[in-house]
Amino acid sequence: MATGVACSAAAAVCGSHAGKDAGSPASGSIEVEQKFLFEPGTEEKLAALGASLAGNVSFRDQYFDTPDWRLTLADYWLREREGTGWELKCPPRPLEGATVSSPAAESRNPRGLTQVPAAPLPLQPLGGAGRPDSATQYQEVTCPRDIVAHVCGLLGVDLAASCCGDVARAVEKLGLEEFASFVTRRRKYRVRELCVDLDEADFGYAVGEVEAVVRRQEDVPEALERIQELGRQLGFDEKTRVPGKMSVYLHKFRPAHYESLVRAGRLRKVGDPGATRGEKN
Repeated sequence: MATGVACSAAAAVCGSHAGKDAGSPASGSIEVEQKFLFEPGTEEKLAALGASLAGNVSFRDQYFDTPDWRLTLADYWLREREGTGWELKCPPRPLEGATVSSPAAESRNPRGLTQVPAAPLPLQPLGGAGRPDSATQYQEVTCPRDIVAHVCGLLGVDLAASCCGDVARAVEKLGLEEFASFVTRRRKYRVRELCVDLDEADFGYAVGEVEAVVRRQEDVPEALERIQELGRQLGFDEKTRVPGKMSVYLHKFRPAHYESLVRAGRLRKVGDPGATRGEKN
């Protein structure tokens, strides 16, 4: 296997995917992905396998949260991507009996908004760590009205109807603050039915991703096999877990936020060989 090339052993399975970039699959599909570290020779290997360059773009991502990080501590990741718009990545279903709690949040009513009972806190078990076929599921919500409803439900806030379809206005009313902003240069390749994204962030981190899109949950194992086979052809080391751009960004620029997410089990420590979860893009 090629030196310095690594692949995340835990694939992420993202449901209801839409709006990731030009050519993204339609909403309601399932995206199966594995991250890897790439080297200069990766693109030559892709060309040798018949890959075609499908895009070469740059875009800025901005992420938002409450001052006490209630969204991300609940594994909710609200993002505005340049040229694409708003997206909320969140767990697809709550863990029974779990609720949002934050001492700071309980003593504060954001901007005088009406408080309602807190929504269940979505949690997903960390089981399956270390297995090549382990997967994490996230729902990717792109409908503005649904994004606002999800966020308000989590925070226990009832916004006026005029904000329901306007994410930017809801962000302002809820007092959400930007906690991350960075530019990514992405080169997208297609290899048969698979896509390969090679990302270079402006804060000095590069990470790749092999992904497949399926329509049914039962098709996920086959998609994982195709991804892992391509990884072997490209020389990826499946034993090494690879952090996403957000994990590295927070570790580097927002250490207090990062450590809170690690303690909450939302992120594993950067460099931890057991890191399989919370590797956000």
